[in-house]
Amino acid sequence: MYEILDAIADSYNPLLGLVTLMLLGYTLWRRRWAAAGRLSLTLFGGLAIAYTVRWVDHTLDIWPALGMDYSTHSAVAIVISLSLIAAAPRLRVAALIGLLGYALLMLYQEYHSVADILSTALVIAPFWWCVFLLSRAVSREVATQSA
Repeated sequence: MYEILDAIADSYNPLLGLVTLMLLGYTLWRRRWAAAGRLSLTLFGGLAIAYTVRWVDHTLDIWPALGMDYSTHSAVAIVISLSLIAAAPRLRVAALIGLLGYALLMLYQEYHSVADILSTALVIAPFWWCVFLLSRAVSREVATQSA
C-alpha cells in the first residue's frame, strides 16, 4: 500500500502542473494575453521563490535549526494551486481539496510533519502573494500602454 500511495504523491505535483500548463495553453489559444502573462508570472515566479527558499534553507539550515524540514513538495503544490486558483477561480474548491488531500497524504506517508507543511506554507504564501500583486500591476501597466 505504501508504494501505491507513494506513486500517487509523486504524481500529484506533475499532474497539477500539467493542468495549469494546459490552462495556460488554452489562455494563449484564446489570445487572452494579459491573463496568460499573469498566470505565467505567478506560476514561474512562484516556483522560482519555492526553489530559492529551498536553496536558502539548504545553505543556512533554517528549518533544521528549528527541528523541522522545509517541504519543497508542499511549496510547489501551494504555488501551483494558488496560481491555478488566481487564473481560474471556478477551480478554487477542487484545488483546495486537492492541496488538503496532498498534505494529508504527506502526513500519512510520514514525509513531513504538520509543522513542516504549515511553516513552509506560511513562508511561501506571502511571497507568492507579492508575485501575484506584481503580476496584476504589470498587467495593468501593459494594458494602459497598449491603449
